Amino acid sequence: MAQERTVSGTLVDEAGLPLTGVTVRVTGTNRGVISDFDGNYAIKASEGEVLSFSYIGLKTVEVTVGSNDVIDVTMKEDLEALDTVVITGYQNIAREIFTGASQTVKAEEIELAGLPDITQSLEGRAAGVSVQNVTGTFGAAPRITIRGSASILGNADPIWIVDGVIQEQIVNVSFADLVSGDPNTLLSSAIAGLNANDIESFEILRDASATSLYGARAQNGVIVITTKSGRKDQAPTFSYNGDFLVRDRPRYAQYNLLNSQETVSVYRELESKGFLQFPDVLFGRNGGIFNIRATAINSYNNTNGSFGIPNTPEARNAFLQRFELANTDWFGELFSTAPTQNHNISFSSGSKSSRTYASLGYFTDGGWTVADRVRRITANFRNSFHFNDDKIVFTILGSANVVNQKAPGTLARQNDTFFGAFNREFDINPFNYALTTSRALRPRDENGNLEYYRANWAPINILNEIENNTLEINRTDIKFQGQLKYEINDKLTYNFLGSARYVQNIAENAAKANSNRVSAYRAAENAIVRNANTFLFTDPDNPVALPSVVLPVGGILTENKNTLTAYTFRNSLQYDTTFNDIHNLNIYFNQEYRHADRTTSSFTGYGYQFDRGGAIFTDPDMLRKVILEGDDYFSSQETRSREVSLAMQVNYDFDKKYSLSLTGNYEGSNRAGESASARWLPTYSVGARWNIHKENFLRDSNTISSLVFRPSYGVTGLLNDAASNNRAVFLNSITDRFSLGDRENFIDIQDLENSELTYEQTQELNLGLEIGLFNERIRAIFDVYSRKGIDLLDIVRTSGIGGEFTKLGNNAEMTTNGIELQLNTVNINADNFQWRSGFNISIIDQEITALQQRPNVFSLVTGTGNAIGTERNALYSFNFDGLNEFGVPTFNLGEDVDPISGIDFQETEDILDFLVYEGPTLPTITGGLANNFKYKNWNFSFFMSFSAGNKIRLDPAYSSTYTDLSVFPREFVNRWQQPGDENITTIPAIPSQSLIQSVGNTSITRAYNAYNYSTARVADGDFIRMKNISLGYTFDGQTIKNLGLNSLRMNLQGTNLFLLYSDDKLGGQDPEFFNSGGVASPITRSYTFTLNVGF
Repeated sequence: MAQERTVSGTLVDEAGLPLTGVTVRVTGTNRGVISDFDGNYAIKASEGEVLSFSYIGLKTVEVTVGSNDVIDVTMKEDLEALDTVVITGYQNIAREIFTGASQTVKAEEIELAGLPDITQSLEGRAAGVSVQNVTGTFGAAPRITIRGSASILGNADPIWIVDGVIQEQIVNVSFADLVSGDPNTLLSSAIAGLNANDIESFEILRDASATSLYGARAQNGVIVITTKSGRKDQAPTFSYNGDFLVRDRPRYAQYNLLNSQETVSVYRELESKGFLQFPDVLFGRNGGIFNIRATAINSYNNTNGSFGIPNTPEARNAFLQRFELANTDWFGELFSTAPTQNHNISFSSGSKSSRTYASLGYFTDGGWTVADRVRRITANFRNSFHFNDDKIVFTILGSANVVNQKAPGTLARQNDTFFGAFNREFDINPFNYALTTSRALRPRDENGNLEYYRANWAPINILNEIENNTLEINRTDIKFQGQLKYEINDKLTYNFLGSARYVQNIAENAAKANSNRVSAYRAAENAIVRNANTFLFTDPDNPVALPSVVLPVGGILTENKNTLTAYTFRNSLQYDTTFNDIHNLNIYFNQEYRHADRTTSSFTGYGYQFDRGGAIFTDPDMLRKVILEGDDYFSSQETRSREVSLAMQVNYDFDKKYSLSLTGNYEGSNRAGESASARWLPTYSVGARWNIHKENFLRDSNTISSLVFRPSYGVTGLLNDAASNNRAVFLNSITDRFSLGDRENFIDIQDLENSELTYEQTQELNLGLEIGLFNERIRAIFDVYSRKGIDLLDIVRTSGIGGEFTKLGNNAEMTTNGIELQLNTVNINADNFQWRSGFNISIIDQEITALQQRPNVFSLVTGTGNAIGTERNALYSFNFDGLNEFGVPTFNLGEDVDPISGIDFQETEDILDFLVYEGPTLPTITGGLANNFKYKNWNFSFFMSFSAGNKIRLDPAYSSTYTDLSVFPREFVNRWQQPGDENITTIPAIPSQSLIQSVGNTSITRAYNAYNYSTARVADGDFIRMKNISLGYTFDGQTIKNLGLNSLRMNLQGTNLFLLYSDDKLGGQDPEFFNSGGVASPITRSYTFTLNVGF
C-alpha cells in the first residue's frame, strides 16, 4: 500500500485569479479541504489516489496523484452545466424544480462595452423579450415588452427588480411619449443610473408561474437584476475595468437626400411658382439662402454708397451659385468623435463571517454631437455579516449615482390633429437638423464668421443656437437597503428587507438673450413682422395697437424638478422540510408594504439675464401674454402610491422528479377605486414540472440527458398608471375670458370619482418543454403560451350628465398567443478550443377583442391609437389613390367623399371603413444568434439580432408648401412636373400658389400630410443587425506574475456595426429609430477598447 503524503498546489480560474473555497477531496474517502484566500490547498493523499476539485459554476476536475507533491489546477467554466438556481427577487429556487418560464442572462455575456445603460444590450438575447432601441440618448429607455405586453393603454414595460426591490421609475412614460424626443424621455430608463460593471445577471420571468409572487404588478413581466457580491473566505481583490469608446459620425451617403445643387434647382422652381418672393423671404417667418440674398439686396452701405448686391438677374443668379455648390456637411459640423470613457474600480473580499463588495465608477461622454455631454459617478457597497454558523446573516447594501447631462434645448412636441402633423418649435436637435436643413446653407461665410439665416422672424445660426439654448440635467439617486436572515431552526427561516430610495432630478432649459428662441420675442423690425409675429404681445385693452415686445432684455429660464421617495418593507417566512428523503416541501409566505411619492414642479422665468449674474427683469405684460394664451408659467403636482400585498407559495417535489407549485397573492392599492372589490385583487398560479429524464426508461440514455415538461396556469394583474382618479379631482381655475377684468375664479372638475376602477388582469396558460442531448451539448427550451387580458383599461364614452364625455373603465380585452425557442449548443469543447452557440426566437400573435374607445384618424395613422381586431398600437394608413391631373395626392375615402377635401384627421366615426390596416408597430418575430469561440487565451464572439413582422412609417418628407430651408428625398426628382406625369409617378407635385388657392389651403395641406401617412409611405420593419463583434486576449499566469498582477485582459469590440438586411424603402432610416427631434438620437456604430486588470 502506497504511503500517504502531503499534496499541495494552487487553484486558479481561466483568468489566472486564485480560487477561494474550492472543495478538494480524495475520491472514495472522507478526506477533504477547502482552498484558502490565495487559492492554495494541502491534503493528505497516496500515489494512485484521485483528487477531485469542485466549485459551483466550474467544471469538476479529477487528477490522479503521481510522484509530484505539487498539483496546480486551472479550473474552467462549466459549459455543459444547467443553471442551478432561479433568482425571482423573493426566493432562490433550484431550477430543477422550478415550474415557470424564465431565462438567466449573465451580464458579462451581453455587455456592450462602453455603453452606460445595459438594457440596450438585452436586444435579441432572451426569448419572449422584444427590445427596440428607439433612441440612443443617455437616460432614455428602449421600448421593452415581454410577450407583447398585456396592457392597451399606458405603460407596457416590465417591472425591474434590483436585489429584490422594485426599481421605481422617476416618471411614467408611455410608448408614444418614449418616441417623442421630449425632455422627459431622458428620465424613462429605470436603471440608467446602475453601473453595468456591478451587475451579475438578469433573470427574465415571463409566465404567470414565474411572476406569481409579484401578483398585481407582474402583468407585463419581470426582469430581476442581481448585483455582484463578495465571497466567503476570499482574499482581498481589487479590479479595474476601463472602456474607451469612439463613435462614427453619420454620413450623407447613408441617406437618400438631394445634394445642394439639386436642392437649389428645386428652390428655383419654387420661385417660378410664386414662392420665395422678395417680401416673403425678407420679412417672412423662415428663410434660407433667398432670405440672405434679399437681405443683401435690401442692405445699403452708406460708406461706399451701394447695396449688398445689385438687384439684377445676373447678380441674383450669381449669388445663388455661391450657395449651390456649398453642399454643407452638417453631420461634420454638428457631430464629433469625442471619446467616451468608463472607468470602474471594485474591491471584493470575504472571511468566514463576512463578505464585502464595493465599487466606484466614473462615466464620461464628451458628446456624439456638439449639443450633448454626460458625466456620471456611481458608488456601490454591499456587506454581509454571518453569525452563529450562518444562522444569522445581516446584509447592508448602499448605492448612489450622480448624473450631469447636457442636451439641446428643446420644447415638448405638439400634435396638430387638425392638419395632421407633429410640430416642435425651436427644435435644434443636431441629427434632425442635419437631415431637415438645406445643405445650401453654410455655418460660416467666406470670412469665417457665423452666417445667419431666418427662423421665427429672427436670425439663427445653428452653432450659435446650440451654444445659447441648452438643456442641463442634474440627477442624484441614493438607495439604502438592509436585509436580515434568521434561521429559527433547521426548517424555518425568517427574512426581513427594508429599502429606502430618494431621487431628485432638476432639468434647466436656458435660452440666452442672443438665442433664436429669445430673439423671436424681440423680432419687431416693421409693421409687417409685428402683425405676423405670434411671439409678440397683442394687448386686448388696446386692440388697434401694433403687437409689442414684452421680453426686452434677458432670456428664458425653465426649470423642471422631479423627485421620487420610495420605501419597501418586507417580512417573510420560509419553511423547508423533507420526508423519507424523497418528499420535499417548501412553504413561503411574505407581507410587503410599498410606498412611493412623486412630485413634479416647473416654472418659467422671463427676463433672466444670464450675462449679469442672474439679474431678473420681467415685463408684466409678458406674464399677461402667458396667462391670456392659457399657458402655465409655474405648476406643481404630487402623486402618492401606497401598496400592500400578502403572498404565499407552496412548492412540493417528489424526489426532484415531479414538482408542483401553488401561489396566491392578495394586493391592495390606494390608486384603485374606493370600493373594496376594486381596491383589492387576488391573483394566483399553479405550475407543475416533470423531469422525465429521471424516469427509469431514460435514466441510462446516452442521447437524451434531460427532458422536462412544464405546464402552468395563472392570473396576474396590473394597476395601470393611467388609473389614478379613484376620487374626484378638483382644480382651482380662472375663467378664460378676453378681458382680465371679466375673469373669475372657479373650481374645475378635472376627473370625476371612478370608484369601480380596478386592476387589469391577465389569464395565462403556458406549456414548456426542455430537452438536453449528448450530455447537454445541445439544449433546447420550447414554450408555447396563450394569454387573455381582461378588465383592461379602456376609454368609455358617457352620456355627459356627470360632467365628462369620456372616462376610464375596465372594459377592454386582448388575447396574445406565442411561441418561444431557446437553443444553446456546445459545438466544440476541446482543451485548447471551444465553440458555443446560442439562438433564440419568439413569435407572437395579438388581437384586441373588446374595446369601446374611438380613436381618431391621426392616432391610427401614427401608430399610437388602438382598434378592435388588431394588435396594440397597430398602424393604419390613408388609401393612396394616385395623383390627380395637377399632381395633388388623392385618397380613397369611401363613396361620395371627395378624395382631397374629405380628409379629416380628427374624424372618429367609421374610420376603419376607409383606412387601410398595415400591420403591428411592435415586431411579431424577434430573436438573436450568438457565437463564442475560445482558442487558448484568445476569445472571439459575434452576435446578430433580428426582428420582423412590424411596419414602419417613413419619416414625413412631403408638404404643400416648401421654403428655401427644405430638404428633399432623392425620389423627389421623379415628382409630378407636367400633365400626364400622374400616369408614371406617385411623387406629388410642388403646388403653385394658384393651385393652393383653387384647392384651398386647408384641404391641400391635409392632402400632402395624408400622403405622408398613406400606403405609399410605409416600409417593413424587418431587419438583421450585426449587433457586436468582439476579440479579446487574456494574459497567462506567468506574464501577469511578472507584472505583479493577478489578471490582465484586453478586448476590442465593435457595436451596432451594420444592418445585414432592412427594407430598401427606408432609404437610410434606421428601422428602430424614430426621428422626432428634441433630445432623440439614433444608436450608432461604435468601437470600444476594454482593459481589465486584477491586482
